[in-house]
Amino acid sequence: MAQKKTAAKADAKAPANSKASAKAQPSPKTPPAEKTPPAPKSKTATKLPLKVVQGKEKDGKVPLSVTVPASLIGQAHKGAALSLAAQHHLDLREVAGKDDDAAIEKVIELVGEPQFKAFLNHYTMNALAPHAVTQQNLDIVMDPEVSSPEQVVLGTDFQFTALATIKPSYELESYEPVVVTIPSLEVTDEEIDQQLYHFAESHATQVEDKGAEIKPGSEVAFAIESSDKEGAIENLTAKRRVYRLGEGFLPFDFDESLVGMKAGDTKTFEFNLPDFDPDAKPGDEPALIPITSTVTIQEVLKKVVPAITDAWVAENVPEAKDTAGLRALVREEGMLYKAQEIEQMKYIGAASELAKRFTATIPDEFYEYTRNELMASLTEQLQLAGKTLEDFYSQQGFGEQEFSMQLMLQTRETLRQGFALDALARHLKMTVTQDDIEEALERISPNNKEEARQHFDATGRGWQLKEAALRTKANKWLYETATYKSID
Repeated sequence: MAQKKTAAKADAKAPANSKASAKAQPSPKTPPAEKTPPAPKSKTATKLPLKVVQGKEKDGKVPLSVTVPASLIGQAHKGAALSLAAQHHLDLREVAGKDDDAAIEKVIELVGEPQFKAFLNHYTMNALAPHAVTQQNLDIVMDPEVSSPEQVVLGTDFQFTALATIKPSYELESYEPVVVTIPSLEVTDEEIDQQLYHFAESHATQVEDKGAEIKPGSEVAFAIESSDKEGAIENLTAKRRVYRLGEGFLPFDFDESLVGMKAGDTKTFEFNLPDFDPDAKPGDEPALIPITSTVTIQEVLKKVVPAITDAWVAENVPEAKDTAGLRALVREEGMLYKAQEIEQMKYIGAASELAKRFTATIPDEFYEYTRNELMASLTEQLQLAGKTLEDFYSQQGFGEQEFSMQLMLQTRETLRQGFALDALARHLKMTVTQDDIEEALERISPNNKEEARQHFDATGRGWQLKEAALRTKANKWLYETATYKSID
């Protein structure tokens, strides 16, 4: 049965400014893959020993018959086992430090052999299909659909088919330089007042609020002694600790026991802490440990925000000398920040304007694939941050229906912009150099270019890096040749 991968990393294939919009002319044409100039090789690229036979193109699809040598099957087994273990949160500690066979056998034991075999085929084909596409130097628009009647077996070659969708070639209504409207470069007095407010807040101090009772959200200093049935608890015993109620470091019952106390009060009370069992399975409720604490309140604290006066500025920001100098300094820094921001607006806006010249109809399967990519990328980011989609909706201030609409619009603009930049690059007869590859990697991952490079190399997604480099180059030409008009 054909399988279609829908959860690859979106940032690896997105154009340089994926949130901007785009527009190109009708009648897509599929360029012959053999005429596509090869991209420069990545400095660390390695070619897997795959045997790939390319079939004839039909309706924009090119079949690739891929033979995986037996020498790679062991790596596929290991990769599939580790991937499956991560997906199901399987505990492999008892085989840590042992050979790969032990880990694979443990995963098979935990998930069952039928499920492992099915996943092994899925993993092997989807992991190696991109390498086959790159090896054939094809420009494709989404991950290949993969299928095989065979089962992956150790020590034996494995064959599968990857059906690659060749990227259509579109034309634009015009290739003239674009006109971009940008905001004027200024920092208002209101913006300076806001920055000074945050600046003062950052220099706030905590002082004793004499006679005050503890309330929810209060910040307090206390001495604490805690124990459970086994004795004293070191990390809950201190001569002085500053704590804000509601921070979540301790349970609600602990905070409630402090409410109403004042400086000098002492109270002994009990509360429960969860016992995090490393052997617990996902979804298991943790056991609760009863804790007894004796707390003596030393101070109830309050925040004091300084008034920004000439004397305060002279003492704390000597380079500004007085309040007028501080405002001038904030204005100067604000102008530098906004200048950088406007340059980015120019870059994104140039591609957005070009995209308005795109008038083609994009196939539904491209929309579905790109939407899934964007959704997978967002889900991964949220998981890394320990958040859910519901948390995201709440933070953004909209519901699921509005989010779906925004995602649909973003999908549309991502595709239109990308195809418009492709058309411009083709019109200008641009080719990809090693410098272009380096610039694209810098834009994809400004703080870790080498990690981005290794991702493309390890996953075999050379066509995506080439695409990103060519679109970045076209976008740069737009940016440099555009006419900019400021909003009054």
